[in-house]
Amino acid sequence: IILSTSGFVFWNDYTTKTKQKLGDDFSAAMELSNEEDVDAALLALDRIVDKGSDGYVTMAKIKKASLLIEKGEKAEGLKIYLDLEKNAVDQSFRDIATILYVMNSLDSGNSEILLNKLEPLERSMIWKSSALELKAFIYLINNNKDQALETFKSILSLPNKPASLGLRAKNMVDFLGKK
Repeated sequence: IILSTSGFVFWNDYTTKTKQKLGDDFSAAMELSNEEDVDAALLALDRIVDKGSDGYVTMAKIKKASLLIEKGEKAEGLKIYLDLEKNAVDQSFRDIATILYVMNSLDSGNSEILLNKLEPLERSMIWKSSALELKAFIYLINNNKDQALETFKSILSLPNKPASLGLRAKNMVDFLGKK
């Protein structure tokens, strides 16, 4: 019993310290990215990715993809989002990876593929409004103003949409409705 309890206490202490260290490393990486030291931030994020397997690793990968895209290495960043769509630690991280992939692919991605990626999120209570907004912009990019207008109108009818998204949708309905 003593050995078992000691082992449990040791393991619990070890995992707590490891998670605390990952949290500290993640905070330091965010500081570096805020100071616009992108290369140092990328190195710090790589250390987090190499050390662990929990939510910090996923958040580090999301931030790394964002920094790579910001740095002009879009293909590398998008590849990370695609990997997270399949392998992230839980569904909410996989969904946000999809949203971020589509957002960053609007100008260069295949519209049909992007719309297919958004389709499951349109049935989600959490991501429905964001997925519809991205869908509407894909329609606009493809000069399909009627479908874009209808999609923006459908956002307005959602009961639990974020206020800022509702305002953007209203502005787009007003703008497209005049044309």
